[in-house]
Amino acid sequence: MLLEKNFLPAYVISNEDQRWATTVVPNVRKVLTVAGSGDQAMFHTLAGATTVDTFDITINAHAIQDIKFAAIKNISLGEYIQLLNDLRLRLDFADTPTMRNLLPLLPNDTREIINQGRHDYMFCSGLGIKEYYENVPKIPEYIKLRKILTKPFNFILCDLYDLSAKISNTYDFINLSNIFDYCYDAETQAKILRELTDHLNIGGHIAYLPQRQQFDYSSVRLTSPLGAKLKYKNTETNKTIKPNSIETKMILFQRTR
Repeated sequence: MLLEKNFLPAYVISNEDQRWATTVVPNVRKVLTVAGSGDQAMFHTLAGATTVDTFDITINAHAIQDIKFAAIKNISLGEYIQLLNDLRLRLDFADTPTMRNLLPLLPNDTREIINQGRHDYMFCSGLGIKEYYENVPKIPEYIKLRKILTKPFNFILCDLYDLSAKISNTYDFINLSNIFDYCYDAETQAKILRELTDHLNIGGHIAYLPQRQQFDYSSVRLTSPLGAKLKYKNTETNKTIKPNSIETKMILFQRTR
C-alpha cells in the first residue's frame, strides 16, 4: 500500500538549469536521475544519454514524466507550454482538451495515478514555467526529443535512502538533484554515497546540486560495501548566468576504482 508521502505534489518544471547541469560531465551514456519534473531525464537524453533510469519519492513525479513524454511525441511546443500551465494551476486539468487527448496515450499505471489524484493539485511544488522558462525545451530541442525519445523512462518509486537496494544496473552518472539539502545527516549521506558507488562505473560521477548546502564535502573519501572508492572531485558553477536565469552549482563525486 502506498504511503501518504508517495503522493506528494511534483514539480511541473525544474528549478535547476538542466541544460547546463546535464552537460557538465561529457560523454555520459548511462544515467540514473531523480525524476523531479521530468526535465532531468529529457535533458540528459538531449545531452547524449542512451539509458536514463529515474527515481522519486512521489508517484506524481512518475506521472508528470510520462505526461511530458506523451506530450512531446504528440502535440506542438505551444500546446506543451499551455499544458504545463494547466497541470499546475487547474484542479480539472484532466478535463482539458489536451489532457483528454493525451490520457489514452499514457501507460495504464500513469492513467491510474491521475485518476487517483485528479481532484488535487498534483504538480504544484515550486513555481511555474514563467519563473523557470529556461527549462522549457527550445524548438530545435523539442523536435530532437520527438525523434529520439522511444519509450517512457523507467521509474522507481523510492526514497533516496533505499535507492541502492532497488537498482541493479551501473551508471556513468547519478543525479541526486538537491535532495541532500533537506534530508539526512552527514553520516546517513555518507552511507547513501557509499552504497550508490557500487552502482557507478569506474570514472563515473555522483552529482549533488545544492541550493541550501549543509556540509563541506571537499574532504569526502569513501569506500563502498564492495570496495569501490569514491571521492570529492570538484564543485562546478554555472558560468553562463544571465539576469533572471537559474543559478545552479554542482558538487561532483567520482568513483576512482
